[in-house]
Amino acid sequence: MLWKTPFLRSSRSSRAAMFVTLMFCVGCSERDPGPEVITLEGKVENVHRSSDTTGQLTVRFYSDKQKQEIVGTAQVTQETEIMIDGVAGTFKDIRLGESVRGEVRVEKKGGQKTQTILKIQVIRPHSGGG
Repeated sequence: MLWKTPFLRSSRSSRAAMFVTLMFCVGCSERDPGPEVITLEGKVENVHRSSDTTGQLTVRFYSDKQKQEIVGTAQVTQETEIMIDGVAGTFKDIRLGESVRGEVRVEKKGGQKTQTILKIQVIRPHSGGG
């Protein structure tokens, strides 16, 4: 009477599909988490330009998560939105020591961490000339 068991009555292809699904789910808990977007505010420490629109930006900022000031470097891509005092700017316009606010996407894949700047706002002090 084993033939009445639903599993044994199912087709060979459905059993194979269930097996494949189980094999993929075995590693589900071991997968890298999805990307995280963090917001930060700080001062530009270093600018390394690959071109006028791409490169790396290093910023000193206070990390709420780590409860201390840290220095982080992230990639600037052609898709990075750059605003300087509310006006669209380019990566070549960013200077050392400037105050910035931004959003950074942090991805972890295979033990590697990739940080990409999505948006950056430069806040320049206005001189009080007359």
